[in-house]
Amino acid sequence: MAPRAFLFFGVFTGYPELLQATREAIVAQFGSLHECGVSPVYPFPSTQAYDKTMGTQLHRQFFVLNELQPQTCLAVTKHAALQIEKQLSLSSDFAVERPLNIDPGLLNDCRLILASTKDYAHRFYRGDNIWEEITLIYRGGAFEPLPWTYPDFRAPTYHEFFVTLRKDLLKKTRNG
Repeated sequence: MAPRAFLFFGVFTGYPELLQATREAIVAQFGSLHECGVSPVYPFPSTQAYDKTMGTQLHRQFFVLNELQPQTCLAVTKHAALQIEKQLSLSSDFAVERPLNIDPGLLNDCRLILASTKDYAHRFYRGDNIWEEITLIYRGGAFEPLPWTYPDFRAPTYHEFFVTLRKDLLKKTRNG
């Protein structure tokens, strides 16, 4: 059986109030967050990919669950995240088509994985219309991006946040 991993949610939006609402929905559905599992709010890199559907001046925040999860949980989690997105997007009258994006992922000792509803050459099929991709690898004492890694996941600030959690993951898996 594969060792368990930290399940996290990368949330980005142009509506700051949705960050807190999403955090509350994640905790209600999945359980408590790790003591270091709430990242700072990061500015999302300027990109035309989301301008039409989400607007501009987006921000991202990560929420990491306290309990380690089976590494087979991403397909179910991605569908649950899509439902949270849908519910919260209907909670108010937003000026954009998609006011919220929730990307679940896994952090283990050697990689960071993201779930997606879209197939691509570097993604593998997990089941139930969900693909996964290795977004970062941990090598030589640091996280390294891969050729397909999203621009925001190349940011050293993200890496610093996940390195802290990786250290705790190693403690938990060695002691548990």
